[in-house]
Amino acid sequence: MRVTEISLLDRMLLLGPPGIGKTEIVRALARREAEKLGKTFVDLTGEVGDEVVEKVRADPQNHYLFLRVVAPTVFPEELGFPRERGNGLVDIIPPKKLYLMTLPVHGALFIDEITNVQLEAQISMFFSLVQEKEFGWGIRLSSRIKVVLAGNTPEWSEIVRALPKPLRARMTLISVEPPTVKEWGAYMEKTYGDGWEKLTLAYLTVNADELIKPPSDDWSNFPCPRNWTELALQLHELRKDGASEDFIEEVIVGRLGKEVGTKFAAFLRERLTPEEMEKLAQRPETFFELSVSKRILAIYTLASAPLEELLSKYDALVEFIAQRDSELFVLMLRMMDSKKRLEYAKRKMPLISRVADDLRDLLV
Repeated sequence: MRVTEISLLDRMLLLGPPGIGKTEIVRALARREAEKLGKTFVDLTGEVGDEVVEKVRADPQNHYLFLRVVAPTVFPEELGFPRERGNGLVDIIPPKKLYLMTLPVHGALFIDEITNVQLEAQISMFFSLVQEKEFGWGIRLSSRIKVVLAGNTPEWSEIVRALPKPLRARMTLISVEPPTVKEWGAYMEKTYGDGWEKLTLAYLTVNADELIKPPSDDWSNFPCPRNWTELALQLHELRKDGASEDFIEEVIVGRLGKEVGTKFAAFLRERLTPEEMEKLAQRPETFFELSVSKRILAIYTLASAPLEELLSKYDALVEFIAQRDSELFVLMLRMMDSKKRLEYAKRKMPLISRVADDLRDLLV
């Protein structure tokens, strides 16, 4: 099933390709669960200050904690440290983040890349975390903490190993696939606003099978949602900084691999001429005579046009497109600058209302 369709289950293992958004989805589901429970969401991933620690310690019942750990980098000896109590006695204390998860809090512990763990001692440690929610000397996570794991399958990683049968038997294994292009575009809009190159979405709209593809060799990169996200952000900055087209093409190939990268770079170089756009404005019915790629480029040109020009010169064309293919109309709105989109929506409310369901995530 698509990674965007999962629910948050305790002792769940997500198996699928790298870079499809497993971490983002689990974090979003945890945040949603915190809101549903009326708890304060705290992401412990990264640096955790003393102020956060004291707030959680003072009121654990009203906090929801999320922590992502990368399984191959965590070793048993790091989960407890000796502290002298006097009289020759020693206590074992957990590190700060795990300590907070032993309090009576709600939360989710996300153990990523579990299939890349190679050492038996680490496997045993995670077995204990999954089975008993215990990580040594009787120290246990809160019973309200959900343990979620993620890993890759052999076709996507050269270093994966099968998990022991007893460990698998303690979990619900779910095979996950990438999000749709539409879901990826909605995520980009919500997360980055106008700070990304929206031609990536235009390209993927007509080349959906290239959202993710395995690498052609052991040295090439490959397209996946994470690489498309990073590329869209990089292109936005590179074009703003005036980087050369040659360097931009190298970056594209470096992110997507040669096959898809070269194809996408060629797409970026294409443009509709002013004469072609003039013809479309005069004769909207010719829009669907264009190739699919040129239709998408026309949509991007409309999205980039000044608002008054869009409302006057291209109004009949946009109305025609919306009537014949509402998804292309929604794509045009998605590629607009957010301020222009809202103003356009106010001015064209009757047209907008006809595709309101598809625009719910854009006009809020």
